[in-house]
Amino acid sequence: MKKLILILISVISMYSATAQKYTDTYIKDASAVAVSWLNDINNNQYENAYNLLSKEVKAMYPQETWVNLMTELMIEFCDLENRKVTEKYFQSEIEGMEDGFYVFINYAVTYTNTKNHAEHILLKQNDKAKWEIVDYNFEFKNKE
Repeated sequence: MKKLILILISVISMYSATAQKYTDTYIKDASAVAVSWLNDINNNQYENAYNLLSKEVKAMYPQETWVNLMTELMIEFCDLENRKVTEKYFQSEIEGMEDGFYVFINYAVTYTNTKNHAEHILLKQNDKAKWEIVDYNFEFKNKE
């Protein structure tokens, strides 16, 4: 009986370690996509950034509209001074969305024209195992 319990505990531990390994990989891969996407935006490469959006977001915003919105937003923020990850985590279920692989990343950001600036990105792995931007939110106060 003790052997059976030890084997069961070993199997559960191995499964848990493997699941954590995959979760860490998902977060790492999604983080790289988020950094690339944010760099494109901060370097006025809006068309490249648009290509990393999910098909659902693209359906809501035609490319020209999205590019114009991001251009205006970056003019308001002005130059990026600093960006630091404050939190990132994985979830497989989100209320109101289909089950899948999701990574949330939160940043503390400093732009020339803002203070107390935070950015929040939600990424989802698509059916081709590629990470896409599902949502981008921010909050800030003007320095004025």
